[in-house]
Amino acid sequence: MKRIVIMLFFVAGAITAGAQDMKVLQFRLLENDLTAAIQGTRKLDMNGETAALIKIQTPERGFSFDGGMQGIVASEEHAGEIWLYVPRRAQKLIIQHPDYGVLRDYFYPINIEGGKTYEMLIDIGTGRYATITSGVAKAKIFIDGDDCGLSPVRKYLNYGRHTIKAVKDRFEGEVTTIITTGPEQTVNSQQLIYVDMQDMSHLFGDVKVTVDNKADIFLNGQNMGTGVWQTQLREGNYTIETRKANSDPAMTSFTVKARQMNEVKANAPVAHTGWLHVYTRPRNVKISPLDVSETQTLAVGTYQLEFARKGFVTQYREYTVRRNETTLDTVTLQRVTYVKPLAFYFGGGYTLRSLSGISAIVGAVYQRHDLQASYTFGLTESDIIYWGGDMNTGTKYKMSSIGVKYGYQFPLMRQLAITPQIGWSYNFLSANAAQTGNTTYGNGASSQALTVGAKLVLVPMQHLYLFLAPEYMVALSKDNNFKIITDNNVNADGFAVHAGLLVNF
Repeated sequence: MKRIVIMLFFVAGAITAGAQDMKVLQFRLLENDLTAAIQGTRKLDMNGETAALIKIQTPERGFSFDGGMQGIVASEEHAGEIWLYVPRRAQKLIIQHPDYGVLRDYFYPINIEGGKTYEMLIDIGTGRYATITSGVAKAKIFIDGDDCGLSPVRKYLNYGRHTIKAVKDRFEGEVTTIITTGPEQTVNSQQLIYVDMQDMSHLFGDVKVTVDNKADIFLNGQNMGTGVWQTQLREGNYTIETRKANSDPAMTSFTVKARQMNEVKANAPVAHTGWLHVYTRPRNVKISPLDVSETQTLAVGTYQLEFARKGFVTQYREYTVRRNETTLDTVTLQRVTYVKPLAFYFGGGYTLRSLSGISAIVGAVYQRHDLQASYTFGLTESDIIYWGGDMNTGTKYKMSSIGVKYGYQFPLMRQLAITPQIGWSYNFLSANAAQTGNTTYGNGASSQALTVGAKLVLVPMQHLYLFLAPEYMVALSKDNNFKIITDNNVNADGFAVHAGLLVNF
């Protein structure tokens, strides 16, 4: 029993000592800080009024707060500080920590107003706050090797020895200080530490780092450039890392010498690889830009390949090569279809008949059914036709035609086909100026004819037809003038032959 009483006595003493050591060093209004009033960080108390915000700086976490009868609105952990929201007109605060005890009935030294932001510094009794400034503004401050931000820096330092270093560009400085409870220079219980800085340019050298494959260059985890990095570094040893997607990073160590150019060829990242092999039917297909007819080791990524051979339809394929995997494929090329079962075509040629001309042709093939339309412009003139025995009224004629034909296509070879055709044509005469006399009788005389024939197509290359189409015309009707003219050796019946070129799609 006696032992338990002694233990309780020591525990109570420790708690009391912690409570006595923990204190508030400073409490003030932050005049220009609008955090408590702006949208996003503003909070309302239970009465719907804007709460006040106290930004509490402390070297430790794990504190709890009690606002007494008025309560606490909210508490949030932020980088380097605690945000405590309290109602306006709050009077006091109880601060508790499991290791440092309780600070009871801390009464705010100034009035607490809603929408205002305040600052509180808590001293837990293990050290003191220090404000660190540097000879060059906004220098990076390192305390015992830890990056603590840009000067000026306010930091709670435990009692004891600390090394403080300031660095900016080529300016550096370092001091060693001892934090004690003694009467060092302080402001508001904060120790003032100044780090003088000197120009260290004479210790720097020029550095140019290059790496293949446009890899990224990293120093201390920071991306310094892609492919090339030029800078100046203080003399000493450095290690850089090069990175690239789908690759293993590589490390390169080098030494910088002061006052000279240091050129560094960094190790390139090692690309992840896989394998690609494509079989082709038929063989001897040209594969570009990479020949993968044999297994190839390739960097991980996507590749677009072309497969081509004369007389076959070219194919394009895309392959994704994955790490440590083999991608296999078979590509079968189809022979070029010269005589197409489905096509649109147009072209022209020469029509040989009693009155010849040139023809324009347009047509389409659908599942080997061939429908064709044509117009023949007459070129050849007839002999002089004399009307009514009057030798003074002679005229020469040309014959033009409009035709429609239907046929069915039969391939004979890969590049040769024949299409039997049946059709209808409308023929009309155009009379030139009278050869003798002053009149042009029979201009516009017309007839209609049934045509039967065949179209022979030779395809020397894709999209080009050479055709020869003999046919026989049987007159179906003639107007009176056409009859008179044809009785004088101008025929609407008989054989005709068409020959020329067609372009197909």
